[in-house]
Amino acid sequence: MEEPPRRSSTDEFTFALGIDVGKTALELALCNGEKIVARTTVSNDADGHDTLVSWVEDRGGGPEKTCVCMEASGDFEKAIARRLYEEDYRVSVVNPRRIKGYASSQLQRTKTDSADAALIARFGRREDPRPWEPPEAAESRLQELTRARQALQKEKTRAQNRLDEAEDEAVRNAHENLLDEVKRQIEELEEEIEEHIEEDPEINDQCSLLETIPGVGLQTAAIVVSELGSPEQFQSARQAAAYAGLVPRHRESGTSVRGNPRMSKVGNGRLRRAMYFPAMTALRFNSAAGAFGDRLKERGKETMVVIGAAMRKLLHICYGVLKSGRPFDPSLHPGTLTTRQK
Repeated sequence: MEEPPRRSSTDEFTFALGIDVGKTALELALCNGEKIVARTTVSNDADGHDTLVSWVEDRGGGPEKTCVCMEASGDFEKAIARRLYEEDYRVSVVNPRRIKGYASSQLQRTKTDSADAALIARFGRREDPRPWEPPEAAESRLQELTRARQALQKEKTRAQNRLDEAEDEAVRNAHENLLDEVKRQIEELEEEIEEHIEEDPEINDQCSLLETIPGVGLQTAAIVVSELGSPEQFQSARQAAAYAGLVPRHRESGTSVRGNPRMSKVGNGRLRRAMYFPAMTALRFNSAAGAFGDRLKERGKETMVVIGAAMRKLLHICYGVLKSGRPFDPSLHPGTLTTRQK
């Protein structure tokens, strides 16, 4: 029997459930219209999730009547989001900065878990955030591996900085040993990522397509696949760039404020950071990104502005390749050949 389609708008629901997610506890607020009709706290574990489902149903809610909204909270929200999705609830997992902006717009001054849960419920009702869908098991595993590698890359940079600053020989030896160990763990993770990609035909095909883009290697492709998810969830390349926080943020007000546009950075920071070094490589070796960068330089743009724009351009290209299912084709990017031949 085919699964019935999930409702597409929060307007179709009687209740909105807001969940303030913590490492060990979930603060719940059930909203009917603008009125909070019930509140409670449950543990953020399997027993607490069972209690949550029963609590909502006991108050007249359920999948047919209740939409759910929660903040992304360092992956602590994953288990309850998946559980509610499996119960056929319409679940939305939103960027905390959207909730913070909404709180400011509502002039909310109280900052407690209970107040946050109520705010999230009202946000979910009014703003109709995009429904969340769990990643496939293989994609989820790839995300775990790539995030672990990114964390170790940060630790590698810190260890190298401490080593460069150390003067005492014993301290230097300790930092060198730590740096060697971190490098070894990174190499092992990279091997595991490669093996995982090879074992899944769909992920392997996606990564192979991305590797046709000059500047994108296998490890970057793995991050794009695991963090961007299905390109079908975005209507355009610009939406994908916005998801990564790579769209420009303009600062203009009246006649006196004319700030330079800056990268918004409101979005998936892991995906955004993964574009930095590949973008610099692409500016040199990718004809499409290079031509784009050349045009910006001719207009007098600063180096970091050019790199930021190249990051956005590169993610646009990644999205286009995944969406079309075809390898990178520089001829599809206007101005590529003429600009680079000068």
